[in-house]
Amino acid sequence: MNRLITNFPLASVIKTGLFLSLCICLLHCQKPAAPSAGSSTQINTSHLDALYGETKVGDDSVGFIHIYSEFPDYHMVGDADEGFACVDDASRAAIFYLRQYGISANPDHLKKGRMLVKFLLSMQAPNGYYYNFIWPDGRIHTDGSTSKPEPNFWAWRTLWAFGEAIQYLDKNDPLLDEIKTQREKLVTNILSEKAFRSNETDTTMGWTFPTWLPKVSGTDQAGIVLIGLSLMLEQSSSEQRMKKDSIVKLMEHFADGLCIMQNVQPGTLQDGAFMSWENLWHAYANIQSYALLMSGKILDDQHQTSHALYEIDHFYPAFLEAGGLNHFSLHVTNGEATMYDQSSLPQIAYGRRPMVWAALKAYEITGDKKYLSTARDLAAWFSGKNPANTPMYDPATGRGFDGIMSPDQINKNAGAESTIEALLTLQALEKFE
Repeated sequence: MNRLITNFPLASVIKTGLFLSLCICLLHCQKPAAPSAGSSTQINTSHLDALYGETKVGDDSVGFIHIYSEFPDYHMVGDADEGFACVDDASRAAIFYLRQYGISANPDHLKKGRMLVKFLLSMQAPNGYYYNFIWPDGRIHTDGSTSKPEPNFWAWRTLWAFGEAIQYLDKNDPLLDEIKTQREKLVTNILSEKAFRSNETDTTMGWTFPTWLPKVSGTDQAGIVLIGLSLMLEQSSSEQRMKKDSIVKLMEHFADGLCIMQNVQPGTLQDGAFMSWENLWHAYANIQSYALLMSGKILDDQHQTSHALYEIDHFYPAFLEAGGLNHFSLHVTNGEATMYDQSSLPQIAYGRRPMVWAALKAYEITGDKKYLSTARDLAAWFSGKNPANTPMYDPATGRGFDGIMSPDQINKNAGAESTIEALLTLQALEKFE
């Protein structure tokens, strides 16, 4: 089962451990709502709908997403150490449901998206950041290493989801004031982080990296912040000029950090890749190009856009030619970067969706159909063009499978992250079909 638990990918791509069985949900006893005959869509929300539930956190009823669903009967399970639902999954599921509502006008999609936003609102800590996990009885897990209210993935994903929610919720929805108030507090925190204002760089294995990004050099996390702040700038016409200037300055500083982390070395597999953390690249959360395209557009910054397009033009085709990658590191000697500790497996849905989104955003911005072709090639992983030659998404059930372990083995569990990432990929791609 894959669960992102830290910014260090070798420990977080595939999570193993003790799991707490929460409820047996025999999904094979329910007839899945497969796409209707004659429909061109591959999007089926049946499994995500089954992962969805509602509970009380504090005094409020909220939506949540079960984190794990295990083969063969796809019953729901949680984690004995962390909890059974989290902000990481709820935020992305909220984005999917709200975007799907924009396509379908289905009130159930709006309801689920809205209830998941209420979950996010219920998870803000007094310090303005967010707890991540809840226990089965609705208590917030306040002290685990993957649930502390700190500048980390779950805070950035909440920021992103809030921006998406503002785009889709009715202008008279009472949640909007809560969302904007919490977002204001969160962004004030972000702007106040002393570490984000550094200009220092450091070096490991000859590779120079910035020290002013989340977790020192986390370009994956910085990318999500850029997305959230880009949406905020689009939506905040009444913000004070000083706040806007501060947001723009931070966005530019983060973008500079991302660009420092791009390897430019024509003729190599890694040419164009944005390293994820220090001298390490990993597939999951590889959102840097999409983030720079969004930021470059809102800031009218061609420099950011060109760096993103360089990765999509050079690294993405090489990535596809290699059959996909899980991670690699770089060692720089005399200005030349050499790959080491390279691995193509395991592969997960979260390693594809961000790249598909970036290629589609490049197509949207430039109109060049080569980017649409790249997006389709990357998304073909879900239909079986992958090292296992096995579909990793089942349109008949809506399940996204948890990963390719080897050419002969896939993880047939269908947890929240894999299912949501598959649906987000198809949703974005079908917009251009």
